[in-house]
Amino acid sequence: MAIADRRKREKEQRRNEIIVAAEKLFFAKGYTNVTMDEIAYEAEVNKALLYYYFKNKEALFFAVYRRIVQVLYKIYEDSSKLDIDGLTKIKAMSEGMHEFSKSHPDEFRLYIYAGSERFINTDNEDAKRATTLATGMWRLVVEAFLQGIEEGNIRDDLDPVEMSVYFNMITMNALNVSPVFRMILEARGINQERFWEDLEHFIRPALTNKPLNSPDKQEKS
Repeated sequence: MAIADRRKREKEQRRNEIIVAAEKLFFAKGYTNVTMDEIAYEAEVNKALLYYYFKNKEALFFAVYRRIVQVLYKIYEDSSKLDIDGLTKIKAMSEGMHEFSKSHPDEFRLYIYAGSERFINTDNEDAKRATTLATGMWRLVVEAFLQGIEEGNIRDDLDPVEMSVYFNMITMNALNVSPVFRMILEARGINQERFWEDLEHFIRPALTNKPLNSPDKQEKS
């Protein structure tokens, strides 16, 4: 039994070493520019052993991607457990993603890249697990919206599921500004940090103010 356990640990260690090697190359050269030969060389294994653990480069990508999503899920989960109101939890989640994008820019870039269509509808187990975790992140955001609506600090006419999709789209795009838009903003003296900080001034009133056609406003007019 001890020998079987040791072999299992050795296999897991070797698998992790291959993932780390692939991750390093994906970060340095981009997914499309990396070959399995380069990964085998970086991991110091022959190609036969590499293909024993991973059937192709896409499988390796998903193994790297899963690790990143695990970190992000923990960030969202920790935010969801804070003893604060729902609106502030949403802010904590977005700030967590913001800090991750700054402290782990390569990982964040790969996380964004993973959203491309080529990685949809795969039967890869790492991809499925990553999708489960990403879905879990979305559910935590929905729960925070529901909490905020119940507490009264988020408008009750908003659909929490729809708002969670908006939240994700806005957060990801605000942290992944295209070079053209970045140039336009910098010409206005707005750097990435200020652009991110200004986002709250746009989002918070939209979540907390009553709509223009609310019954209260109609009664006053």
